[in-house]
Amino acid sequence: MSDMKYVTYCGLYCKLCAQLARIPQQASTLRDTMKEGGWEFFGEQCLPGFKNFWEYLAKVIQAGEQNSGCRGGCGNPDCKVRICAREKDIELCSACEEFPCEKMQWLVDLYPNLVADGKRQQAVGLEQWIQEQDARCETGFCYSQICHPCDEC
Repeated sequence: MSDMKYVTYCGLYCKLCAQLARIPQQASTLRDTMKEGGWEFFGEQCLPGFKNFWEYLAKVIQAGEQNSGCRGGCGNPDCKVRICAREKDIELCSACEEFPCEKMQWLVDLYPNLVADGKRQQAVGLEQWIQEQDARCETGFCYSQICHPCDEC
């Protein structure tokens, strides 16, 4: 059985989200660079409030390490797509006869690859699809590169 931790009900892959794939790593790089420059020792003297920034930076890094994914509660708890999938007792929207439906239209508008990824899941199966998404991660791809901002975000 596939590890579904990072597979959302709608068909996104959490490891390709900037919150998990990019921001924590960049925060870690920034922290390491600043540590090399001695900022953890003299930062507060240079910039009042730096201590709060330093603590917040650590929280951003930690949040990436502890992300629970959609199935663990990450994201909007009132997500209509998640609620629908759970009510229908399906693992992925792409397994539903109504895929893609109006409940996920706002996501389709936001993520132009969503329907194609769902059809790919159907064609190759979940195991291979997850491997393909992990390979996408290796390239540095992140949804924010193709995401269209919307009012619901």
